[in-house]
Amino acid sequence: MFLLEYQKPGQAAGDVAGIYGHFRGRTEVPAPLQLLSASPELLRLQFDQIGYFMRHERLTFPVLAAIRFLAARQACFDHCRSLNRKWLTKAGLTGEDLENLDAGEDAEAFSAEENALLRFVRKMLAREVTAARDIQDLRDLGWRDSDILDACAQGTALVGMSILFDTFTERNSPDMPG
Repeated sequence: MFLLEYQKPGQAAGDVAGIYGHFRGRTEVPAPLQLLSASPELLRLQFDQIGYFMRHERLTFPVLAAIRFLAARQACFDHCRSLNRKWLTKAGLTGEDLENLDAGEDAEAFSAEENALLRFVRKMLAREVTAARDIQDLRDLGWRDSDILDACAQGTALVGMSILFDTFTERNSPDMPG
């Protein structure tokens, strides 16, 4: 349970119920989205961002899930780490791929270009210094500047959400949303 009043699935109304309906039959409504229902307009903005990334022409679902997995690891956000691990497994990543991602190594499931982008995101999340050469190397692999920024924004958005989640989660609550 959250410390703020929020709308639970099955009890949601209006725009929140509409957004929750997109998850029906596919997966549970992610707990961070349930938290955002305390501010329906903020939830709408987050859902619009999810839609943007779902339609991204270059960043595939597995790459985006891997970015969120890496960001959740960096932010110690176990809820999202577990959820993205599940989605990566459903997307066909092996246990070894997940271990490699976890260890900061390339995953066989991703192309050389995707692994390079994931390495860059990992570096950004660790707040390591980047150089023009790092960006150029990604461009040379075919990534556009917008792809690079979008990948990094996906990671930083999850870090921010982890802070909100930690702040507004009631500890040891028996009805904590999945």
